[in-house]
Amino acid sequence: MNGIGIDIGGTNTKIIVVDGRGRLLHEERFRTLPADGYRDFISRLAACVKRLKKEWSPVSIGIGAAGDMDPEKGILRFSPNLRWPSVPISGPLKKLTGLPCAIENDANMAAWGAYEMELKRKYPNVLTVTLGTGIGGGLIVNGALYHGATGSAGEIGHNKIEPGGAPCSCGARGCMEAYCGNYAIIREAKKIIKNVPAFVKKYAPAGHTELDPLCLTRAADGGHRGALKVWHDMGEKLGRGLADMILLFNPDCVLFTGGVSGAARHFMGPMKKVFAAQQIARPFGAVKFAVARNADAGVYGAALLGMELARRR
Repeated sequence: MNGIGIDIGGTNTKIIVVDGRGRLLHEERFRTLPADGYRDFISRLAACVKRLKKEWSPVSIGIGAAGDMDPEKGILRFSPNLRWPSVPISGPLKKLTGLPCAIENDANMAAWGAYEMELKRKYPNVLTVTLGTGIGGGLIVNGALYHGATGSAGEIGHNKIEPGGAPCSCGARGCMEAYCGNYAIIREAKKIIKNVPAFVKKYAPAGHTELDPLCLTRAADGGHRGALKVWHDMGEKLGRGLADMILLFNPDCVLFTGGVSGAARHFMGPMKKVFAAQQIARPFGAVKFAVARNADAGVYGAALLGMELARRR
C-alpha cells in the first residue's frame, strides 16, 4: 500500500509518495503561487497527483497546510500563508483524481507523523509543538488525533502569555508565537546583537546570508552571550506558554518539531526551570520530552494519515 503526502506552503508545495511503513519512494515540489488563485492551484496539484497515481498506484492522499481546517468537510477555512477565502480541498481533489483525500492543519499532520515515525505509538497522549515561522500544536489523545468541537484544537501558539504584549501575526498581541516563533526570535536577536552583518558572516553556514535560527544556534554553540540570551529568553517564554498546556492536557510526552527545534539544547533548560517552579508538580515530573529527528514529519504524517483513514473505510 502506497500513499501520497502533500504539504502546502506559502511558497512551495511538497509532495511525497511513501509505502505503508513510511519509507520514501518519491519526492518533488512545485511553486504554490497563491496569488494565481485557488482554482489554478488545485488544477496543477491534481495534474501532479494523477501523474504519480499512474506510476505508484497510491490508495490515498493526505494534505497538510497552515491554517484553520474543517477535516470532516475537507475545507480550508483560513490560511495566513495562502490568503484564500474558505475553500474546499478534499472534494475537488477526489473528484479530479479518484483518490480519497484527508486534510488537516499542518501541525496535526506533523503530530501524526511524529507519533507514527518518531515515537512508534509508544505514548497514547502526545502534545506536538511545531516551532517554525509560527508555532503550531497537535494533540494525540488516546492514540487518535484530537480536533475539538470545531476542528481547531491545538492552536497553542496563540495562547496569550503577555496580555497586550508583542504583536502576533494573527493580529492579536501577547501570543506565545509573538515571543517564540521564528520572526519573534529574530526580532529579539536584532535588539541584542550590535553588528548583525558581522555576526552573520561569522556564524551563518555556507549559503546563508540572513540572520536566522540556525545562525543563532551555531553562535550559541560557540558561546556567544547574545545568542545564548536570545535562546534563554525564548525558552522561558515557551515554558510559560506550555505550562498551561501541560496542566490542561496532561500529556505523556511533549514532542518538538520544526526548524527552530534544532536549538532545543539551548532553550530546553530555561523551559524546564519554568516547569520546575510550578506548584502542581506531578504532571511536569511525569511528562517526557523529545525532539523529532525528521524535519519533514508533517508531509510524512499527511501520507500516513491518508492511508490510515483509507484502511478504516
